[in-house]
Amino acid sequence: MSVGTAETSMIQCAIHDGVVFVTLDAPPLNILTAEMMIELAAAVEHAQDERSAKALVLQANGRAFSAGADVGEHRPEQAPAMIAAFSRLCSALGTSELPLIAVVDGPALGAGFELAMMADILLASDRATFGQPEIRLGFFAPLGVAWLPRRIGIARAIEVTSSGRTYSATEMRDFGLVSRVLPAEKLPMELEVTLGDLRRASATVMRMNVRLSRQSLDRPFAEARREAERVFLDELMHTEDVREGIASFFEKRRPVWTNR
Repeated sequence: MSVGTAETSMIQCAIHDGVVFVTLDAPPLNILTAEMMIELAAAVEHAQDERSAKALVLQANGRAFSAGADVGEHRPEQAPAMIAAFSRLCSALGTSELPLIAVVDGPALGAGFELAMMADILLASDRATFGQPEIRLGFFAPLGVAWLPRRIGIARAIEVTSSGRTYSATEMRDFGLVSRVLPAEKLPMELEVTLGDLRRASATVMRMNVRLSRQSLDRPFAEARREAERVFLDELMHTEDVREGIASFFEKRRPVWTNR
């Protein structure tokens, strides 16, 4: 699947003005089957190859962002294929050099919540809800135990994944996971404001910024700092865009990026 105006039966993917939009399109609940997760992973991987892209937006059609993974695919004989698809999706999101914006208007539960928690910027409506109900069915959430503690702290993550309860968007904002909570009708405008900020950057420099930020999570501070300094001097300083940025500052104009 190529990034453009391609469509599949379960997702839509398009690029507009430097932003890749990936839309879950299996309404009303956007249940994540292994097949759908493979399609999502492919869309994220192809977005990475779109050199002019500056951001990736994940959104959904229907009354739920996603009510979770297909429970039937959790049977022992089907679980390996389901987890393989889930792992590919998580890897694609975790290694992407594009900032990920998730727009959640409705329930994001189970694997749907795990998908949303990968976002760098999570915009939620005041009717959005979040939770990991898997524990009540005899499962645990792989990303919930591996990633959520890094986002909201170990104690709150264990509460969320162990209780199985549903949390409001405001609660998740207070936990530090949700960036902003708005009335549903104001979400599109807030998304455009957010994207307007990101679109001002050079796509090349944006990728350096995001790549180094993600890599720093697994490195001691001193090592992460030295790598950032190395990239600043050895990569950034050799781009055309850094020279354009400096020139635009002194000439008091908007920069014209070439992404080189």
